[in-house]
Amino acid sequence: MRISTKLTLALTSIGLLIFISYGLYHLSIEQRDLSRVISLQTKLLGKGLQIAVENAMRDKQLADITELLNGLEQIEPELKVRVYDAQGKAFPDAIGNSYPSDFQERLHAALKDDEDDQFFYPEETPEYITRLLPLQNTKGERLGVLVFVRALHEMRRDLDVTRRNLAISTLTFIVIAAPLCTLICLIYIGWPLQRLTDGMKQIRDGNFSPLPLIPKGHKFRLSRQAAQLSFIKHQDEIGVLLKTFNTMAAELATARQNLKEEAQSRSQVQAALQEADKLITIGQLSAGLAHEIGSPLQVLKGRAEYLMLCASQPEEIIRHARILASQTERITRIVQQLLKFTQRRPPRFTRIDLRDPVNAVLNLLEYEAYKKQVELSYEAATDLPPILADSDGIQQIVLNLVTNALAATGAGGRIVVAVEPYPARSETIEAIQLTVRDDGYGMSEETLKHLFDPFFTTRQEQGGVGLGLAAARSIVIAHRGSIKAESALGQGSTFTIILPMENSDHDFDQSSNAKK
Repeated sequence: MRISTKLTLALTSIGLLIFISYGLYHLSIEQRDLSRVISLQTKLLGKGLQIAVENAMRDKQLADITELLNGLEQIEPELKVRVYDAQGKAFPDAIGNSYPSDFQERLHAALKDDEDDQFFYPEETPEYITRLLPLQNTKGERLGVLVFVRALHEMRRDLDVTRRNLAISTLTFIVIAAPLCTLICLIYIGWPLQRLTDGMKQIRDGNFSPLPLIPKGHKFRLSRQAAQLSFIKHQDEIGVLLKTFNTMAAELATARQNLKEEAQSRSQVQAALQEADKLITIGQLSAGLAHEIGSPLQVLKGRAEYLMLCASQPEEIIRHARILASQTERITRIVQQLLKFTQRRPPRFTRIDLRDPVNAVLNLLEYEAYKKQVELSYEAATDLPPILADSDGIQQIVLNLVTNALAATGAGGRIVVAVEPYPARSETIEAIQLTVRDDGYGMSEETLKHLFDPFFTTRQEQGGVGLGLAAARSIVIAHRGSIKAESALGQGSTFTIILPMENSDHDFDQSSNAKK
């Protein structure tokens, strides 16, 4: 049930309760006033008749009493007046049997008391009012009792009219108040909340534009100008909520745009790092090529120059020797240019907090992990001493390891990067240990054997060239550290890097280790 409907029902019920309560209170007041007026009229009429009847009885003029009583009943048919003498005889006649038996019993009991008495019958919803007045002579001797029985049909008619008017007023209140409350609740609560709902749906769909002025699909149609005026002039809590929601939507749009720009920037930085890694690998490859083919090229060049100096050789052989020497020099220049282009700068060792470059790389890869639905956790010990290391090189190592872990971990998996002292439980810290652990697909024993070999990769279809781990190993060796891998199929992989402290005399094993 909508909140506007609930408020309509609540307000209508409260108003109806107040209206009915007031009506019933007014009805009871009217009934009490009518009863008091009728009682007063009966007392006044009774007092006058009491004096007249007492005088007539003292003068023995009973016929005048009968004529007087009959004349009163003709004037007021609902009024019955009887006189009972001292012997209990009634004239002109006794109260008839048309009255209920319990009323007659109540009347007879009042006659025996011989006292001034008045009562309504029945008490809750009276139909009759009865007045008993004792008749006495001048000496105070009892002459009889004067009895009034008056039907209250007129009073009941007045009360029925009041009840009917109350019912009509209640029905009119419901007919008018219910639609009016519904409209008011829709204008000030229902439609603004519908606007908020529409806004939330827009944000869910990626649309951060301002909320529509009038919600779509509302049942009651006002003129567009009136509806706009009702929404624009919201100065209550709902209006503040709508304005705050619009402000929040604008801030979310700005934040989303900033996230997109940061993600693009991170992608560019990551691409630049990967490109740098490729250049490093190409430089290593170029250095290897220069070393491996340098000597054969010198031999070929020397033989070609020797043939060129031999005048006894045919001209055709000398021409081929000249071409061979020229192309050998060309190959040498190409290798030298490649070495100059990809020459890796020497490490720049500075005192750094190892947690900073690790955290920087994880911030870059956080969005990539979020897209793959992989939990990327960072656990760093506190109060780690600074270490002498190349910050760029450390970032390159972490980038390679975490990128490989993301490629090997499916949705719902977890990657943990930890930085802690080594040994873990020792008062003297000899090194800092960097661990990258995932619960991905794992690797076989055969893969572990060649893991750090250049150009060895298990992701050829994804464009891998197998140079990332080789580059990471070379950087670790430049830091006098060690790197090892532990893995098993279906159980994930763990890479552990140990980097010695600046003043450490311990030389860690610089060969890469792989364990199943």
